[in-house]
This record gives sequence, structure tokens and C-alpha cells, in this order.
Amino acid sequence: METFSTQIVADFAVIMTIAGMVVFLFHKLKQPLILGYLIAGVIIGPFTPPFSLVMRLDVLGAAAELGVILLLFGIGLEFPLAKLRRIGLKVPLGISAIEIALMFSISYGIGWILGWSFMDSLFLGAALTSSSTVVIAKVLTDFGKLKDTSALLMMGILVAEDIIVVLILALITSIAGASSLSLVGLTWTIGKALLFVLGVLIIGSRIVPRIIDWIARSEHNECLILIALGLCFGLSITAYLLGLSMAIGAFLAGILVASAKCAGKTASLIYPIKDMFAAMFFVSMGALINVTQFEVFLLPALLVTILMLAGKVFGCGLGTKVFGYDVSTSLRVGLGMGQIGEFAFIVMKVGQDMNVINPLLFPTVGVAAVITTFLTPYLVKLSYNIDMTQWRTKPKRSSNKSEDF
Repeated sequence: METFSTQIVADFAVIMTIAGMVVFLFHKLKQPLILGYLIAGVIIGPFTPPFSLVMRLDVLGAAAELGVILLLFGIGLEFPLAKLRRIGLKVPLGISAIEIALMFSISYGIGWILGWSFMDSLFLGAALTSSSTVVIAKVLTDFGKLKDTSALLMMGILVAEDIIVVLILALITSIAGASSLSLVGLTWTIGKALLFVLGVLIIGSRIVPRIIDWIARSEHNECLILIALGLCFGLSITAYLLGLSMAIGAFLAGILVASAKCAGKTASLIYPIKDMFAAMFFVSMGALINVTQFEVFLLPALLVTILMLAGKVFGCGLGTKVFGYDVSTSLRVGLGMGQIGEFAFIVMKVGQDMNVINPLLFPTVGVAAVITTFLTPYLVKLSYNIDMTQWRTKPKRSSNKSEDF
């Protein structure tokens, strides 16, 4: 007789085995592993004929919730306060502001064309604001372009996007959770989010790094893991109780831990746990894509893909040009940023959990994310092959072999 615990173990066996095989195949094909996780989820999911391979979808959902929190915690670990100051976010924030404003405008246009609700357009805009740090870093590394000016600009923009989208997510979840929102209510919502972020960063940066360093010196790795995760989940639930997204609490916890001197050691202990639940998150996102309704969301997905790519290329490219960079650099930044990032799935999951978005919006964004992730290496290669100097002078072949693919 099967019990609840045996069903969970059986489901985890299926999930890990299929995800492992699919991801191994994608690794051999040199494709982004996120695509492998999503496709594994589609295979496992309840909508794929002839039957679902997992028995407890609620457990898969709970694992996805943990995946969101730990994924944001891991992203925060990449952004210590000192690093954020060194990067100098003035230009990236300016470029991101231009791009994000354009993406929200495009999202409302898509919503108007397809007859979507205000909340659908709002969550779509939030989902399209950020590009994929994982995909861009991998592609630039493979092409040996990680130290180029355009690559450094993209890394800065990605940091700025992640910070902005966390704030946007906190704001729209507060709006979605309110039955009605006046100007006073909206002001309070924005103020509450800013107070929480600034309060945690100002107070936490004076306390948390010292505690983490003190525990690390004691050489008790188990204690270090527990304290770091306790802070992660503690700030997540605090954000939730304040009417914000748990994601913002996890992200801030990662920033605080990353500011400790022993942040590298802490991250190395946390990452295996984060990677497992992050994999569960992306697998669960793939499982939510209803392939039986593929013909319903295919055209919207293609529309989102085309307009999103145009918006990213124009928004990031124009923003880069506005801040004084040449046309070639602007084109490389625009084409390089042309994909939907991991944050899109987090945004869609939040909207779905709150029951404020159309169920078809998630698979629409999911398919668009798959297409744009697959296209990214080709767009980056295209951006380096187009010589914009031909519009001014006769093009000269570069003597720098590293510029050739």
C-alpha cells in the first residue's frame, strides 16, 4: 500500500532521473541547461499524453516554491554590496530604465491585441523586463567575448535588471493583492517596498556579514548552512507578511550573506542545495506547460517572441547609444540581451499562485523563453559579424583573431 512518503520518493526518483538524462543530452549538444529542465518538465507533466509520470503534483509545486526562494537567494549571493558599488550602476540603470519602459509598453500593446486583462499585461511586462544572466554569460564565455566592452555593459545591465525586477515584482504583487488601490494606497505600497529594501540593506549589512564570518571561523559548516538558510527563509516570510513577494526577501538575504568575507565558502556550501531546488523549479515550470493546448498559445507566443526581441534590440541598443557608445557596441548589447530570463518564470509563478493571470499566459511566456534562449548564440554571433563601420568607411578586416568566430 502506497503512503504519502512513498509517493514523494517515487516522484523524486522519476523527476531526478528524467531531468538528469535530458540535461545530460543538452549538455552534450552544448545547449542551455534551462531548456533541458523545461523539456524534462513537459515530459513529466500531467498534460503530456498518455499519462502523468508523477503522482503528487502538490509536492512538485511545493518544491518549486522552495526553488524560487533558493534561486533568488543564489542570485543575491552574486551581488555583494561592495561589488554593486564597484560596477557603477548609473549607466546600466539608465539603459535598463529605457528598455523596461519600452517592454511594458510592448506588453500593453500585446495585451490590447490579444484582448488580455490589465493584470495579464502587467505580469507579462514584469516577465519580459529581465534577460538571462545564465544564458548570456555562457554564450559570451563560449565565444571568448566576456571581456569586451559590450559584454561588460551587458553584465552591468543584467545586475540592474535583476534589482529593478525584484522591486517591480514586490510592487505588482501588492497591487494584485489589493481589492482596490487608490493613489494613497499605491504610494504606501511603493514606500513599504522601499522601506523594507533599504531597512534590510542598511541594518542587515552591519550585522549579518559579521555573524556569518564569526560562524565561518568556527569551522562548523553545518551551522553555517543552517544560519544562512534560516536568514533566507526568515526574510522571505517577513516580506510575505508585509504583503510583498517572498522572492525579494530571499534576494536581499543573498546580498547580505554575499557581503561577508567568507561569502565564497558560504556560497560553495549553499549552491548544491540551491541547484537541486532550482532544477525542481524549472522542471515544475515545464510541467505546467499544457502541450494539449499548443495550438492555442503558439501564435501568442510567437507574437511575444517577435515583439520582445524587437523591443530588447531597440531598447537596449538605443539606451547604449544614448549613453555615448558607438553603433557596433549598441548593436551587440541589443542583440545579446534578446532573450527572456529566469525571472520570467518566477514572475509567472507568482501571478499563477495569486490566481490573477490567465492560465494560458504561463505557457505563452514559457514557449517564448525557449525560442529566445535557443536563438541567443546565433544573435550574439550575428552582432559580431555585422560590421557597422561599412556605413561610414570602407570596412577593414580585423587583425585581432579573437574577433573572428
